[in-house]
Amino acid sequence: MDVITEFLGSTPLFAKCEPTVAGRVAPRVVAFEFPAQSSVLPAGAPAQWLGIVFRGKATVRVIDAATGESTIAEALRVGDHFGDVGAILGTAQPFGVQAEETCTVLAIPIEVVEQLCTKIPGFGHALARRLSTRLLQASLKGLRRGSGATPAMGVPQATPTPAPVARASVPPALGVIPFVKVSDYDLVAQVVAMVPPKVIQKHQLVPLRLSGKTLTVGMVDPRNVAALTDLRRVLHAVDPEVVAISSDDFAQTFLRLKLDVVASSDGRRPGAPSMAPDALTFDQVDVERDAEKNIRVIGEEVINLVNRILIAALDREASDVHVEPDAGGLRIRFRVHGLLVDWNELVPPSFSKSLVARLKILGGLDITERRLPQDGRIGMRAGRRELDIRVSTLPSSRGEKIVLRIFEAAAMMRPLDHVFLEPGTLASVRKALNRPHGAVIVAGPTGSGKSSTLYATLNERRRTRPDSNILMVEDPIEYRLTGVTQVQVSPAVGLGFPQVLRAMLRQDPDVVMVGEVRDEETAKMALEAAMTGHLLFTSMHANDAITAVQRFENLGCGRSLIAQSLALVLVQRLVRRLCPGCCRAEVPAPILFESLVARGLVDRSAQVPLPRAVGCDACGQTGYSGRIAVVETLQVTDEIRAGLMAGQHLAELARMATESRLLFTFARYASFLMARKVVGPSEALLAVAD
Repeated sequence: MDVITEFLGSTPLFAKCEPTVAGRVAPRVVAFEFPAQSSVLPAGAPAQWLGIVFRGKATVRVIDAATGESTIAEALRVGDHFGDVGAILGTAQPFGVQAEETCTVLAIPIEVVEQLCTKIPGFGHALARRLSTRLLQASLKGLRRGSGATPAMGVPQATPTPAPVARASVPPALGVIPFVKVSDYDLVAQVVAMVPPKVIQKHQLVPLRLSGKTLTVGMVDPRNVAALTDLRRVLHAVDPEVVAISSDDFAQTFLRLKLDVVASSDGRRPGAPSMAPDALTFDQVDVERDAEKNIRVIGEEVINLVNRILIAALDREASDVHVEPDAGGLRIRFRVHGLLVDWNELVPPSFSKSLVARLKILGGLDITERRLPQDGRIGMRAGRRELDIRVSTLPSSRGEKIVLRIFEAAAMMRPLDHVFLEPGTLASVRKALNRPHGAVIVAGPTGSGKSSTLYATLNERRRTRPDSNILMVEDPIEYRLTGVTQVQVSPAVGLGFPQVLRAMLRQDPDVVMVGEVRDEETAKMALEAAMTGHLLFTSMHANDAITAVQRFENLGCGRSLIAQSLALVLVQRLVRRLCPGCCRAEVPAPILFESLVARGLVDRSAQVPLPRAVGCDACGQTGYSGRIAVVETLQVTDEIRAGLMAGQHLAELARMATESRLLFTFARYASFLMARKVVGPSEALLAVAD
């Protein structure tokens, strides 16, 4: 940054400005490198930035509108700038710029240029002087050549024709991006399958063609830098070439390729359970609440609508329901397999307040309180399915937003061998379950299934050791577990995790479960409980096993306490599971294979067929059925404890644990799932991406 600041200050544009101006502009500058003979700025490109030559040489080229002939109008040296006509007028660039040798350019965004022109007189004067000089030189050249001369640079007389652009590794934001139709390309299923559907939907992009290492990608927003970052994060070996497509074209392609997580025409997965709205029954306490609040005020139509929303969520196997106030009323969205999808039914604006009131009544919340967030719970039965629904409200500028998180007994009480498919991971979890003391940490990002894993492990402990006294503290209680004492924290009355945990330790527990470690006091008390003869289960937010250990350090726990307490660290990430009825094994494309090798998911010496999503009636033509956890496991043995207590760097501990096979990484687990045809290559790459 200091080098750029010093360089800017020496250029004609900033030489007569205050010294601080260059320092303020430098952080907004982006540096790009262009190969020799490549197009730096094509004629006709939209005005987006003003460039300054930092290294190398370039030439300004004027295009004859009649013949398309390109002639050199000016040579650009280090410190010279270009693109000023388009930047000032806000029009397309009337001329092109070509790199004569490898050239580095500093790009100043057009909005920064506008601010400098209006606020810094010295910058505006320098820009005007340079423009006047160029106009005079171009006019003199025209007079010498006669009336048929090339039009004066900076005064375009017709829409310029872009000069032929040499292929170069130029960021898409710097050149003309062609607009194409997806139908112009012959889409190949293997190429489309290289990119995870989650990335495709999130960034509205379509992989169109693979040529060598160049992947042509159609994007609705071709200047979306985050999309390209995500693409390179998943596929290391590709060189994306961006083209623009329309949003309608993307939507049609998305549905045609069966990429949607809810693929059936009516928005319901084929074969999924469906029922009449009046088939839902709620807990007796909720029915009593209805009587107390007088549901006639709400109306039968609204009650029916709420039931239909809940049934639609179950039909889609949604984990969450978002009820969002909008300008036109309420917007209903479902989180299905990690993606948010809209409900295809319109909620009348007149139902908005009554629908929110109905949900708040079912959740046991105060319907008159609209200024503060509230949390509640709904107990519900749908046929033979028993569900717990967590209710969370949030005041917004347009009304209250409500999010319902759905928990089902069948999912929470799954056998451990359905949660952990890899035999070594399953064995390490069961070994930790039979310990008399120690801490088992389940970590991962939000929505990665940590609670379900905790409940599954506690259920196995309860089943195999029925003599155990199991105590749980949560915020809120996510599922009522028979035979277990569950406590919900209540900050309003001063009952937090530390207070409940302190009281629990006086209740003669064998197993203690703390819903989440969030603060220093809870972290220390939990680890101390694990060290003093209790088996502790808890969750936390961490991206990998070593980071989970570091998280305890950040919460103020000493290395000695961590080393003596931890027994097992599990970190999980959810990916979409392949439909077992239609997945097909194929040899991956070379570029995809290179990305898999780079991530340690496959061995370069063994190029074997890998599973790919196809689609059938059972999975709604999506090729996927549910989600599965990719797990990283760290077993804390005496060797790891000694390293922790000796103060070894965590990176060194990770290396030592990997060599001792005590750290089972995401890559090894994902590789196992691919070999078992449980997940496909694109989902495996998404699971291990940094």
